Amino acid sequence: MMTLLDKYKISNNFVLMINFTTIDEHELTALSRQPSNRIIVRMSPLKRNFQTIQRNLHTEAKIIGMVKANAYGHGIVPVSSLLSSLHIDYLGVFTMEEGVHLREHSIQTPILIFGSLLRHHMESLGRFSLVPVIGSMKELQIFLEEESLTWLPFHLKIDSGMGRIGFLCSELPQVLHYIQSKNAQDRIQGICTHYADASNPASNYTQWQTESFEHSLGELPSRIRQKSVIHTCNSAAFLRFPQYHYNAIRPGLIMYGICPFSKDQPNWHPVLSLTSYISVVRTLPKGSYISYNRTFQTTCPTTIAIIPIGYADGIPLSLSNRGWVLYRQTKCPIIGNVCMNQFTIDVSACKEVHLGDEVTLIGKEGCLEITAADVARWSNTIPYEILCNLSTALPRFIVKDTD
Repeated sequence: MMTLLDKYKISNNFVLMINFTTIDEHELTALSRQPSNRIIVRMSPLKRNFQTIQRNLHTEAKIIGMVKANAYGHGIVPVSSLLSSLHIDYLGVFTMEEGVHLREHSIQTPILIFGSLLRHHMESLGRFSLVPVIGSMKELQIFLEEESLTWLPFHLKIDSGMGRIGFLCSELPQVLHYIQSKNAQDRIQGICTHYADASNPASNYTQWQTESFEHSLGELPSRIRQKSVIHTCNSAAFLRFPQYHYNAIRPGLIMYGICPFSKDQPNWHPVLSLTSYISVVRTLPKGSYISYNRTFQTTCPTTIAIIPIGYADGIPLSLSNRGWVLYRQTKCPIIGNVCMNQFTIDVSACKEVHLGDEVTLIGKEGCLEITAADVARWSNTIPYEILCNLSTALPRFIVKDTD
């Protein structure tokens, strides 16, 4: 008989069971003629971005590829499969369920769990060989008291100024004493911290955090420091501070082709594109209101098209009356409020408009491109949110690596 816990595990894993179909470029061309909302994830640019990261490592550092949050909306299984085929050193996830999901899809690369864990998670840690990143005394006690896990390593997280998860420098003597009392010092595989403001070029807070982290490292026995995987750099810190690469880095956003700094964007190749189609075409007279709350009024006769995708699919409401989509290599502005399942664009500048024609919300058409960073800027948010909020109900098509 299925227990409540079994049902809980199934429901959590089901969230990760996102439908994706692997296709090639020829099939993608045919697919573009079929009206549908779809996410296209290309493996070739993902591979190129990974290789660019490898070339720009300051040291022979290991790479911990962050694939949490469904690989930033791209699809955790296909992304992790490609990175594993490229011999990435580690994959980083947040939840136990994400780690289990990867193991159930035959991903054998070492996996780090960055989220906090509870007692009922311990059995799965051992069963699926998942390595926890531990940042609280209670979590450390739960982990080290589990007799079945005495073989499993762990990473220590230091709070150097993020103020979220991690041990303060002042707590380390107590932490070390407890680890030694459990004879577990040899199980420390890594030591890490997380930068709070690395993408801000006007801030010196990352340097301050690094000094704090170095002070914390000094509290640890040299034998532990020398054998540990030490990692601090997210994407922004990786690019700005090569001197802080230590012996491992944790790239996320740049793996997916989005750079935290616009001036470096040409070095990175976006992996994901989002397309929809035209479902309705109308010409409205001057003075017509568009969508909820009448936030847009036409100033002349205007040809509009309805795009059947909305905030239920991850298109932010804050994109209302901001930005554009690409249609026939033309920038068509978004007008009126974004709705739950649709929004409106102005296609008056287009000579011909046909029902079922594809429009691009994120991606390229000819020499024009809309990136997730563009959509984030129009929406007054960050590209992480745009990518991660793309609905799991949207079909994802994985275009095979051709490099």
